[in-house]
Amino acid sequence: MDALTLSPLPPPHRLILALTLLLAWAGLCVRQWRRHRRTATPMADRPTGEGGPRALVTWASQTGAAEALAWDTARTLESGGLPARVAPLEQLDPAQLRQHQPVFFVASTAGDGQAPDHAEPFVDRWMDRPAELAGLPCGVLALGDREYRHFCGFGQQLQRWLHDSGAQALFEPVLMDRGDPQALQHWLAAVGALTPTLPPAAPSTPAPRRRPSAQTSAPGMAYEPWILLGRRHLNPGSLGEPVWLIDIAPPLDRPTPPSWDAGDLVQLRLPGTDRTPRSYSIASLPEAGPGGGLQLLVRRHRREDGSVGAASGWLTGDCPIGGALSLRIQPNPAFRLPPALADRPLLLIGNGTGLAGLRAHLQATERRLALADSPRRRLVHQGRHAWLLLGERQAAHDALCDVEITHWLASGVLSRTDRVYSRDGGPHRHVQERLAAEAPRLRDWVEAGAVILLCGSRQGMASGVEASLAEALGETTLRTLRQQGRLRRDVY
Repeated sequence: MDALTLSPLPPPHRLILALTLLLAWAGLCVRQWRRHRRTATPMADRPTGEGGPRALVTWASQTGAAEALAWDTARTLESGGLPARVAPLEQLDPAQLRQHQPVFFVASTAGDGQAPDHAEPFVDRWMDRPAELAGLPCGVLALGDREYRHFCGFGQQLQRWLHDSGAQALFEPVLMDRGDPQALQHWLAAVGALTPTLPPAAPSTPAPRRRPSAQTSAPGMAYEPWILLGRRHLNPGSLGEPVWLIDIAPPLDRPTPPSWDAGDLVQLRLPGTDRTPRSYSIASLPEAGPGGGLQLLVRRHRREDGSVGAASGWLTGDCPIGGALSLRIQPNPAFRLPPALADRPLLLIGNGTGLAGLRAHLQATERRLALADSPRRRLVHQGRHAWLLLGERQAAHDALCDVEITHWLASGVLSRTDRVYSRDGGPHRHVQERLAAEAPRLRDWVEAGAVILLCGSRQGMASGVEASLAEALGETTLRTLRQQGRLRRDVY
């Protein structure tokens, strides 16, 4: 066997040179890693850069439209070379606003001029008086619907507050009527003109739903050809327009099953037309629909001239069974139930097809009870699970989803239900009247930590319910519920 030969040690100067090169290479790797971490950090989480204040895009959104447009705005800024942060309005104060330049506000209006629910803490704390915002460069995009008397009311209120606070308007506020694409293009062009380089074209266009305020889907979500599996007429003989339960299956070639949460929406784009999309509350969870699909509750809309609404007519009659429906899921954070509130008792209030969003939440409650170690342990607060108050026209014809509701009462998912019918006579014919008559019970549920979910028509029902809530609980308690996220709405 040959003797083992050892190589001589290199001279000291070679060791020093090698170590130096190794350290230099390691330092380069660390710098590259840090650079990658900086560029990979989401815009909403990046700290203020060393070059001074950066742009801020803040949003106030009732159902997700303004939030999606805020992210589109930030992408436009970044593509033009101006770093931007994105944050909801209620997480900010005037001192934080002053740390950014410029500041862009994307603000929806809820109802006839009100702020979105989540933005009310900012309004109550800061907007009752001018703030110290002298010289702060700002721009406002206001979302609304001209059918309402106070068009873009909250966005214009925000603009007045900024003016009174001494902020500098970079351009006139942009008022967007029901997702008007020209208003969006005007907004993005005005924003892009403030960046070092010209940005690309607008990344997306918001669209109104069947409901009054403008909507848009989550960024990056595309329309897909879902399949109409079937429809069932739920209220034959009713004095009102027919209501249908619609079964829709996802695309056959979809690589992953669709996913959504209770409270989310679906947008429908009609074939062969340039009408803007219409949105509907999803009435089921993914595991509850046929074949992993979704269900909708749709009332056929009748116009004043007697013609049928295009979207409701397509879903309830014109689209053939087996036909394709161009759909996309639209997250609706305003009506989802956050994890921190998932185990609370639920007070579900609605009318008509507003049952759709409430039905999905009841399915989620049933699932949580089934997964709990003891069905009598997790969702029970002094005997309270869920309380449903629902309004319709006639008990004989409009008891929508009655078999399910009866099952939920028998199984304990529902602790109580009050169904009122406006055309059957007697006292308390409307939901708000029934709620007012149950004021002591309402206070007990709220004191036990209940979350109130309100879904249905804005005019009449929703406004009446909120008046009954204010009378029974007081304005201070009602404001606290909104601030805690315990009053959540999907009204139209």
